[in-house]
Amino acid sequence: MADNLFPVVPDTGTMKAARLASQITGDPGRWVRLDCQHLRHVQQPVEPGQELECPTCPPSPGGALASRRVLRQGPGRRRRAWLDASPQAPGRAGAFAAEAVTLAGPISLIDDAGRMASELVASALRHTDAPVELTIDAGGDVVRIEVRDDDAGFPGGGKVVSFELREAPASA
Repeated sequence: MADNLFPVVPDTGTMKAARLASQITGDPGRWVRLDCQHLRHVQQPVEPGQELECPTCPPSPGGALASRRVLRQGPGRRRRAWLDASPQAPGRAGAFAAEAVTLAGPISLIDDAGRMASELVASALRHTDAPVELTIDAGGDVVRIEVRDDDAGFPGGGKVVSFELREAPASA
């Protein structure tokens, strides 16, 4: 019976582990890219070339996580995207914001940032047929979402709407 059990793989470097480590230590840590192209969360500084276990790659037959080299730090805290005026744009905005916050911002705000970005882009697209610019600035305990809806006939004349989300302070 014991031969049929699945190997137990530790939950390290994942989104779940990042949330837990952030809650316990108060340090949001950082994301690094590995040579397998996966992202891994770390709490301590790491150098390019250092080997870490990849939580995304399949484990070895013995159950050990694959060891991969660190390429560089993950994406910066400020990310920008242009979204075409299409019915899919609000959904793409939400996914983009969630990814940006996952990589650089307060983990507890991922869902709220995704919903807010989606709503702001949907609102902007009600007023223009031109692409909209979405900027997500995530870090510390704040996520700032900014949407610019430039009119194709009058570049620079569009509106900018921004919204800030703040992580709730830890209760004593």
